[in-house]
Amino acid sequence: MAVASPFARSVALLGAGFLAACAASPPPRADTPPPAKDGAVSVDLIPTSASGQYKLKTSEHAFGAQPIERPPPAYPAALIAAGLPPVVVRVKAIVGENGTVTDVRSLDATTDPRHAAFVAACRDAVTRWTYSPMVVVEEFDDGKGNISQVRTPKAFSQDYAFRFELVEGKPTVSAG
Repeated sequence: MAVASPFARSVALLGAGFLAACAASPPPRADTPPPAKDGAVSVDLIPTSASGQYKLKTSEHAFGAQPIERPPPAYPAALIAAGLPPVVVRVKAIVGENGTVTDVRSLDATTDPRHAAFVAACRDAVTRWTYSPMVVVEEFDDGKGNISQVRTPKAFSQDYAFRFELVEGKPTVSAG
């Protein structure tokens, strides 16, 4: 039975951690029905540049940071009668070490009060989202074949886009 070196095991685990952390949803299939007209929601995760990602050491890997609960935002009731064109809202969810959302920030540069109502709807929903905590694992090799680990929960953030629109007069929220 071959035993991988601690370095090889760390590189393999690091690669697996990056794949798990960076996994994107598969593209929607052509036979996927359109979003429900009852306000059901889907959401797009906005890819971030490499500069916005954790820089793990070669002795580290990460896991977790997966959504558990994601109640959808609601189309602002006061704006339904306005018959607005579709609105896309981009927000950043800041997630604490325990997996709860601690802050939601708008990524859009606008001062339109109607847009602010859509951002508020996103904030109301996303602050109720929960995730499995992200855990960074660092492995230490004492040079004698003894490997130890330190597991540290970490805060993280994710960027999302929501599309609010009226379809046949009914409010819908879908992936932006």
